[in-house]
Parts: sequence; structure tokens; C-alpha cells
Amino acid sequence: MTSSSPDSSTDDALAPAELTERLDGLEVGDTVTVNDRELPYEVVETDAYSLVAADPNGHRVTISQNLQSGGWTINEPVFDVESLEE
Repeated sequence: MTSSSPDSSTDDALAPAELTERLDGLEVGDTVTVNDRELPYEVVETDAYSLVAADPNGHRVTISQNLQSGGWTINEPVFDVESLEE
């Protein structure tokens, strides 16, 4: 994953509950951006505590929830999710 702003700050990070609300609303086929990344991801699989998404190059990532903290991760803390389906 490449970042459009490598020095992006988590100062504007969404609360875990807000992230959960946004992720819960996603369905297979929806397109999202994560943590200000340049490439969008298409949701290819969902379950109660995670989702799998793929970028246009076929790179797949799993976004999963830590059930103890309520936070979401992709090999780094997830601090923003934006739907492109509006």
C-alpha cells in the first residue's frame, strides 16, 4: 500500500466506534479508501469482525477488528475509511 501522504497524522483519527459503523455498512463490491491511501480498495469478502479488500493491482488486505480494544488494523492502526460509493 502506498500512502498519498506518508507523513499523515492520526490527529483526525476516527473513533473505533465510528470506524466500526463505517465498516459494518460495507458490502461486497463497495469501494473504499483507507488511511488516505492513493489506491481505492474493493471489498471482496466480509464477516462479523473483518473484511477482505483488493486494490486495482489485485493486492488483497484484511481489515480486522481487535475484539479487546475495538480498534481496526491492517498491519497498522486504521484511522480513516471513506466510501467512494455516494
